Amino acid sequence: MKISVVIPLFNAEKFIGDCLESLRAQTLQDFEIIIVDDCSTDNSVAVVQSYAEKFGGRLKLARTEKISGSPGKPGNLGVNLSRGEYLSILDNDDALTPTALEELYSAAKIFDADVVACEKYFPVPDRFWNELKLGKIFQPTSYPSIEFVNAPTLVPFDVAERVRACYERKFLWTLWSKLIRRDFLIENEIFFAENLMQDMLATCCLAYSAERFVRVPNVINYYRVREDSLYHNFDEPTKYLRKYIRALTTGFNHLEKFLNGREFFNRHPDMKNLALETYVREVSAYLNRIYRGVPVHAFDEILAQEFEKNPSASLAAFIFSAMNFFRIKLFSAN
Repeated sequence: MKISVVIPLFNAEKFIGDCLESLRAQTLQDFEIIIVDDCSTDNSVAVVQSYAEKFGGRLKLARTEKISGSPGKPGNLGVNLSRGEYLSILDNDDALTPTALEELYSAAKIFDADVVACEKYFPVPDRFWNELKLGKIFQPTSYPSIEFVNAPTLVPFDVAERVRACYERKFLWTLWSKLIRRDFLIENEIFFAENLMQDMLATCCLAYSAERFVRVPNVINYYRVREDSLYHNFDEPTKYLRKYIRALTTGFNHLEKFLNGREFFNRHPDMKNLALETYVREVSAYLNRIYRGVPVHAFDEILAQEFEKNPSASLAAFIFSAMNFFRIKLFSAN
């Protein structure tokens, strides 16, 4: 089987049907779908089950034992259940262009790629999703820091340069913009972190370890921009803050463990520090959006609780070193 499409699922009864319809329309049909439900409380599972016959036995439905709260655990379970040569990890509320899997698989085979990475996507506001179905054309977008390619391009395997590229946000963080060789993912022990930053963490690990990393200009994903997503929802700032503080501690430990297992980073502690700084900076960008809306006493309580649950001497040392660096820089400027 050429591709396994893995889709973590949680309370997406309004969206999962559109995602599956986009898979039914694929020009490449040699793929399986593995949907892992994270204990949904709506009718998501029933919607998925209604598609079982339409895929002729190529759709599998699994379930986590208890709710995990992020796509990481369902994603890992889906990978373990997969049989495809390559993996496509999709969000349950997005959709693919009809030729998406064929385009990415073709590039993967030409380059014998470990990872094929797109650099742009189509953002579609939720309120305009029906217009997409009617054929409306949306303009692609991406990070402004990415230096886009015009043709499939094999990225030289220079780990230091890859670390700097991640620091400069020259890769799209999302997993749904990539096709990943299954054996490569497993052999390099790249697992999805069980927090809200699992895409960014996985992308960095892929970039740091994939000898055959191919960038392509293809735009294959319709990203549904939802106003009810955690990123746009500030109605519960304390809840938002708690989730990203947890992502900071657990994600830092996750990345540090991965880096410690690779000889390059043991020989180049400066590159390890830059990789960790990249992650802390990305999480901090989310925290900065809500920081002033949380009372100081609530912030202190969340920090105390989270660091008690997930103690990290390395993270504490990293933060202290960063503070000291900026203190010295400030004194020098004055």
